[in-house]
Amino acid sequence: MRKGEIGRRIRAVRRERGLTLRQVAAAAALSATHISEIERGHTTPTVGALLRVAQALGKEPHFFLETERLPEVSLVRAAD
Repeated sequence: MRKGEIGRRIRAVRRERGLTLRQVAAAAALSATHISEIERGHTTPTVGALLRVAQALGKEPHFFLETERLPEVSLVRAAD
């Protein structure tokens, strides 16, 4: 994974959801400055911070760590 990729993915999801840095920071119990530093690749989040940011964004933490972005999929059975 390239340096800063986690932050780029966090920023992309935050923007897709129409959330501000402050909204994500409040939901994750982190500072907006810290979220910004992660997004810009100036720092790498700890496991705990990544868990809280992922939850605030409605994503599983592994989404931000996968070496390649995989498409979101869902399984629908014929009976459903």
